[in-house]
Amino acid sequence: MSLVADQQLNRIIGSGDLGGAFFFHGGETRLRDEAARRLADAALEPATRDFNFDVFRGGDVTAEAIVSALAMPPIMAPRRVVLLYDAERLPPKACTAVESVLSKLPGDVTFVVTATIPDRSKKAFYRRLKEGSTSLEWKSPREAEIPGWLLERAQVRFGVTLEPDAAQILAGAIGANLGLLEAELEKLAGAAVEGRIGTDLVRALVPNLREVNRWEWIDDVASRRYAKARGQLSSLLAVPDQNAVGLLIALVEHHLLLGIAVEGGTGLVGRTLDRIGKPYLKFKSRSLGGQASGWTAPEIDDTLRRLLNADRRAKTGASDQACLEELLLGLEYEFRARKLT
Repeated sequence: MSLVADQQLNRIIGSGDLGGAFFFHGGETRLRDEAARRLADAALEPATRDFNFDVFRGGDVTAEAIVSALAMPPIMAPRRVVLLYDAERLPPKACTAVESVLSKLPGDVTFVVTATIPDRSKKAFYRRLKEGSTSLEWKSPREAEIPGWLLERAQVRFGVTLEPDAAQILAGAIGANLGLLEAELEKLAGAAVEGRIGTDLVRALVPNLREVNRWEWIDDVASRRYAKARGQLSSLLAVPDQNAVGLLIALVEHHLLLGIAVEGGTGLVGRTLDRIGKPYLKFKSRSLGGQASGWTAPEIDDTLRRLLNADRRAKTGASDQACLEELLLGLEYEFRARKLT
């Protein structure tokens, strides 16, 4: 996802090792191309930028122009940068030229190529670009990843702190369109109070906020507010692309983390997320710690079995709302019964 690519790019820029070829691809074109500009800016000397920076577009550049730009030595600077956008639009001869220069670049040249690879494309050009360069992909995140992306993006890109609850509300309103999320973040950052963006500011400035978002709903289930969660099902399932299977997968993931918090606290949750490659969920550690105080390990095991049974029912044709209502009623009954014994 793009959060991972942004982190990798930060490490590359921080290392200062900016020579060679870089291939930035993926469908999130705004963030991908912004990243390409960031790398170019980091590699160039500001005072001699105009002499050492060439920018091309794939639809209107020739093979000769690309090769000529890459052969030019830096002028009064340690490095030269050639930035090629939209390589998917290159004519065949230019594709061949790009492929041929990847292994021959002078050490004082940085060559940055961006492209949107067509779905199911088997074109060798893209494979060779990946193999012959440092390749990073900017792709749309999974829904569960969006709040974590927003939290880091707010800090790194705009220098403000976005509160986790505000990130969840914003993600619920916009969805996985990173370009729109970035635009809303920029607007909110301009109005941030003392460098912080809270839920009140999001509610005041972001249009079309949803009555219920999936992250708050999952927290309600994990906090055993089952009646509230049942009452919100109709609104939640009315959101495009929201369905029982997706919600059940998210609940399973959340309750697995909840079980880790029960067994080893929030520290173990954080270490586990790092180990399995999901650092974007660390923002949930504090709420998981609070929720864990109301659970035992056997209760987590029982709930996971119920979730998996509900998932099987959802996949065999049961209606989304009926499947989730039955699950929540069962969980609520068991919880109330335990409290009475």
